[in-house]
Amino acid sequence: VADRIVRPIRQLIGAADEVATGNLDVAVPVRQSDGDVASLGETFNNMILELKSQRNELLSAKDLIDERRRFSEAVLAGVTAGVIGVDPYGVITIANRSAETMLAISASAALGQNLSAILPHVGRVFEIGRQSGKPVYREQVTFFRAGMERTFNVQVTVEAGDDGSEEKSYDVTIDDITDLVQAQRSSAWADVARRIAHEIKNPLTPIQLSAERIRRRYGKVITEDREVFDQCTDTIIRQVEDIGRMVDEFSAFARMPKPEMKVIDLRESLREASFLVEVSRSDIAFQRDFGNEPLKGTFDSRLMAQAFGNVIKNAAEAIDGLDAQDRSDGTIRIQAGRQDGAIRIDVIDNGKGLPRENRQRLLEPYMTTREKGTGLGLAIVKKIVEDHGGRLELHDAPPDFHGGRGAMISIVLPPAAVVPAPPPGEGRDEHERETEKVGNGV
Repeated sequence: VADRIVRPIRQLIGAADEVATGNLDVAVPVRQSDGDVASLGETFNNMILELKSQRNELLSAKDLIDERRRFSEAVLAGVTAGVIGVDPYGVITIANRSAETMLAISASAALGQNLSAILPHVGRVFEIGRQSGKPVYREQVTFFRAGMERTFNVQVTVEAGDDGSEEKSYDVTIDDITDLVQAQRSSAWADVARRIAHEIKNPLTPIQLSAERIRRRYGKVITEDREVFDQCTDTIIRQVEDIGRMVDEFSAFARMPKPEMKVIDLRESLREASFLVEVSRSDIAFQRDFGNEPLKGTFDSRLMAQAFGNVIKNAAEAIDGLDAQDRSDGTIRIQAGRQDGAIRIDVIDNGKGLPRENRQRLLEPYMTTREKGTGLGLAIVKKIVEDHGGRLELHDAPPDFHGGRGAMISIVLPPAAVVPAPPPGEGRDEHERETEKVGNGV
């Protein structure tokens, strides 16, 4: 009798041990003759079946979640915009590849970190969007990433909890709109430039002719205050000429000619541009390093010489902005060579340097830090370089150049425009390596 009572209990204990190890495919035999022990066995078996059913549902739900996650990751990987998932506490839960590239962050390192700690400017927009209560909040922000000032459109979208709870999550979408903003501004300014050139230039010629006629006709008649008379007429003529030059710059920017491409060695355009500045600036030392190999590519030689000339002239004017003592050792270094298949030209000066804030806006028309500047020089350079498929970069001077004082303006032209260099020893002459320093003239 004792064995009949103990045996089903021992079977129940054994089955419970199996369940404890994760085996839900067990069941205890039930005999109605066992009375209350049989009822316990039936209850145990029903519990095991329920646990097995719940486990299967959980596994199915997990598989579904994993499938959705893989699908979401695949979609996000193909999205050009940066997408960052954030929980209600501002902690990053996911970041796609575009966000990594665009914002120069590591997704794996960013996960679990607070958005404001990783990206303060984006975190500020997120906090405003979260507190606004709006389903979608947008703001345009500008900040430095990877050493470049960029403009981003940041959008914060609220996602309600899947189970209908008030627990919310947020999607932060980031688009780099720097090029779009600059293109819109350039287009608008080009239209303004055309109007200015047309409206201003028309009266300039009669004004100048009238001033010259007054000077010729009354110059000998006026005896009193003759010096004042000459000074006034000369001022009118000189200012009209200055306005005329400015209008010419407006016209040049508004109607940039279409490039006429042909294969050239860019070093020739560099030599031409640097020579024109050097002959007029004997107070500045020029250093040139154009490398050993020809820098051949498909370019418009006249436009490229104009671009180089503007950059070198800009460097000289930056030196002019220094105090007389600092200006005494004014130096401009012009270096050119190949980098990763492309051609790179750096013009470095030890002038007053570039502002860190809004630096990229110096490439926009009419943005200048000089008192008498028109702000068109770099805008024209940028247009020429972009018409050749390249890019214009603004940097601080490298540390090994006068202790990092000054600026470095770089022109990078793409491999598509570059003709491969000849094999070593071919196509060179004794002038291929050119490194010189000119302190008093050329």
